[in-house]
Amino acid sequence: MKEKKITGKNGTEFMFKEIGPEYAEAYLDFFKQVSGDTHYMSCYGDEIGTTEDDVENQREQIRTLNADERQGRFSIFDGDKIVGNIAVRTAGKGRKTAHRCTFGLGIRKEYHGLGLGTVLMEEGLAFAKEAGYQLVELGVLSDNAPARGLYQKMGFQELGCLPDAFHLDDGTVLEEVTMYRHV
Repeated sequence: MKEKKITGKNGTEFMFKEIGPEYAEAYLDFFKQVSGDTHYMSCYGDEIGTTEDDVENQREQIRTLNADERQGRFSIFDGDKIVGNIAVRTAGKGRKTAHRCTFGLGIRKEYHGLGLGTVLMEEGLAFAKEAGYQLVELGVLSDNAPARGLYQKMGFQELGCLPDAFHLDDGTVLEEVTMYRHV
């Protein structure tokens, strides 16, 4: 996917591009903040390590993801700072599931409302189509109304719920909604 400039709803210009291993530290900074700002991510911010070993492990994860031309991690940058990200991953390596991929998306809290989620979804869907996928899947917590609204706007349908999917530190238990869309 080619690097390109995008403009947020507030007129701010951003850069959209696929990230490589050299962005491991910037990605960890992004993921740590987004995971700390909301319970919607798969872990808490204090669970994201930033040691040199953690950075090297992230570099390897990005290398592995990028080694498959049908997968990628794509980010929106404000200067050198990652402010939004979408990961496109294959749902399986075999022929039976080669038509399916999964999306994972996040945006820094202070950049919400600028239309960046729509950009990430549009770019992710374009990449999925070009990569030959026919079906995109994602999971979203049941109480994440803004994300569910975005995904529905982008043509995703709700399939069902996984009860007891997330156990929060405060004792709250949430279900995860599975959504899908044909490309």
